[in-house]
Amino acid sequence: MPKNYRLEPGYITVPEANKVVLNMLRITNQDETSHYKKILQGAKEGLYGGKKHGARMYQVRLKDIKEYALQCLETEQLQLYKIEVVKNLSKVEAEKHLPVVDNSTAKKIQYYLKYLMVYGIITEEMFEEGEKNLVLRLKMKRIKL
Repeated sequence: MPKNYRLEPGYITVPEANKVVLNMLRITNQDETSHYKKILQGAKEGLYGGKKHGARMYQVRLKDIKEYALQCLETEQLQLYKIEVVKNLSKVEAEKHLPVVDNSTAKKIQYYLKYLMVYGIITEEMFEEGEKNLVLRLKMKRIKL
């Protein structure tokens, strides 16, 4: 049974912070310690509003932990999707970087572009440019979902 500490308002313990990060990143292995070690090291250095509580325990600010988790999530998502934005499609056509895309693949690409735009990873202009390039690639007027 975990020990309950009387913490300052808005602060949580490092193990609780690790659980918050794992839940926000949707990591199913709740025993993962990679973020725990980073949070503990940061708390010792004063990051994340870290303070020593008692003899052995550190407390961190919940707001800062949520920001850390969002940064990790954004970094993960950017690593998954490497988008190359070009101004002139004819250069890409000449280099043959893009393969021929069928309709089902185009639907998936459009879905991922919307996802990236909704979560603020790409701007609306980048979304529109990507969708325009996709439609040009398919030589269709629009994609039907």
